[in-house]
Amino acid sequence: LPAFEFRDGKIFSRACDDLLGCAVIIAAFHELEKAGAEVSCVGIFSRAEEVGFWGAIRLAQSKVLPTTLTIFSLETSTPRGGAEIGRGPIVRVGDRLSIFDSAATAHLLEIARIEKIPVQRCLLDGGACEASAYQLYGYRSIAASIALGNYHNCAPNESIDCEFVSMDDYENMVRLGVALVKGPREIAETTAGFREQLEKRAARSDP
Repeated sequence: LPAFEFRDGKIFSRACDDLLGCAVIIAAFHELEKAGAEVSCVGIFSRAEEVGFWGAIRLAQSKVLPTTLTIFSLETSTPRGGAEIGRGPIVRVGDRLSIFDSAATAHLLEIARIEKIPVQRCLLDGGACEASAYQLYGYRSIAASIALGNYHNCAPNESIDCEFVSMDDYENMVRLGVALVKGPREIAETTAGFREQLEKRAARSDP
């Protein structure tokens, strides 16, 4: 299979998963540097995700990173739960093992809304990612995924073929990462408006 091809607005490769997550991190740093952004963030590249998050677990156990950090797990995944290739990065509310931090996920969705970055909000319970592992060690975790075609090189006709993603989804994932880093450091109170609406409705029903 070819290492890389670009056609019809899609990236084709023998390895998109999780190589594109690494590419997103590097591209986000390039964009932050170009913008002269005065921010602080850490890019993490860890090994052996498929067999049990070995790299992520060892890093979490080392306490090198303070638990005050919010972990933003990036990956590619088979679209599930209504997600589609080409409709934007998938903000993953959870995976097969756990549900991710609700407030931080809402914060990420609010940043996407403000920056007009198209995203999809889905559970994606077909597998697991490092966000679940980091949560076990006290880290606030969120996750996003690029919808992946031919997951693990398995084509629908049971043949071996390239994995592929939408170039727009990839670029918008970079935008999402940059916007998150450049945005407010504190987790926004994004539920206040919804709570106010419910309280007004409840007040109308009070005797």
